[in-house]
Amino acid sequence: MAFNFDSCPERSGTDSTKWHKYANRDIIPCWIADMDFASPPAVVEAIKRRADHGIFGYPAQRDDVFASIVNYLRRRHGWEIRPEWITFMCSLVPGIHATIRCASKPGESVVTTAPVYPPFLTAPVISERNPLKLEMVFVDGRWTFDWEKLEAACAQPHAKVLLLCNPYNPLARVFDRAELERLAALVRKYDLVVCSDEIHCDLILDPKAEHTIFATLGEDIAARTVTLMAASKTYNIAGLTCGFAIIPDAQLRTRFRRVLQGLSLDQNVFGLAATQAAFDHGEEWRLACVDYLRGNLDLIEQELKSMPGVVLKARPQSSFLAWFDVRSLGFEDPHAEFEKGGIGFSNGADFGGPGHVRLNFGCSREKLREIMRRMQAVVARAPGKA
Repeated sequence: MAFNFDSCPERSGTDSTKWHKYANRDIIPCWIADMDFASPPAVVEAIKRRADHGIFGYPAQRDDVFASIVNYLRRRHGWEIRPEWITFMCSLVPGIHATIRCASKPGESVVTTAPVYPPFLTAPVISERNPLKLEMVFVDGRWTFDWEKLEAACAQPHAKVLLLCNPYNPLARVFDRAELERLAALVRKYDLVVCSDEIHCDLILDPKAEHTIFATLGEDIAARTVTLMAASKTYNIAGLTCGFAIIPDAQLRTRFRRVLQGLSLDQNVFGLAATQAAFDHGEEWRLACVDYLRGNLDLIEQELKSMPGVVLKARPQSSFLAWFDVRSLGFEDPHAEFEKGGIGFSNGADFGGPGHVRLNFGCSREKLREIMRRMQAVVARAPGKA
């Protein structure tokens, strides 16, 4: 089946967070992480069939939905899990909060990194934990951990939880197995619980990169890991609010569910149907989407050659997000300047990376060309070019 990613449904004037932010303004939204592509046909058809039933009461988590997840993880990642390890949530963010609260006490510490998906920075503070924030470093052409500082943080006697973004948002890094083994050695040594957000793991753009699920690095690692996943990013169904945690250890799972009880809403009936359809029948669409996103990346890299001051340090390996260092442009507030130029990036300051912006390139090639054209105009008037 051929999929037309060049033709995207009109989203302005719909119930879209991404597009509503700039309603009635000539600003192209390319910030929050959902794509502009229509979801896989199998997902759309599953939702239509569910809607045709006409009754939308409280949903049951059916056995066949659990089986879809189990089979998908076996097929895509070689990970054998049990249905009882799965805990559904309305999204992954409650899972971050629940892991912190079930594995630490107020006043204890959570190890995290920056720049990173904003809840990794805010969740420890909201939970009255102390965030031990470390800056990611760029070494030998790739983003990675500052291993010396990371171990020093993990070694703190009050450190109890490590937050891992794998693949890494916003740096779009797919960690290799050696890096994750090194990380696993640290959490073993210092007895930490790991919350591993792996929501971007099925959009791997780098043909040479292979995603490794952190919990697969050993039974002892699985026993101390909460893995957060969803079909939402890969199959563009974030608005259907259906994420899940996979927790092999029974005691950790019980504590997690007790914290989560009453804090995460029931799943959307359409979310369950869409997740099952995506995992069972979405593979051909997923592969086509990855191929299209690679083409978008090629365009970005080509256009950046004529934009001195906009630095993409490494080609993104995953998802549809690009992290630009724009500090040398000399703008006091680069995010605001790009908005003036008609581009609605994510503000790097929200990720702990001031002077940076994040581009969501999950859009049609035509729209991406217009974003690049507008970027050119903003760069041309930057004070750093004077």
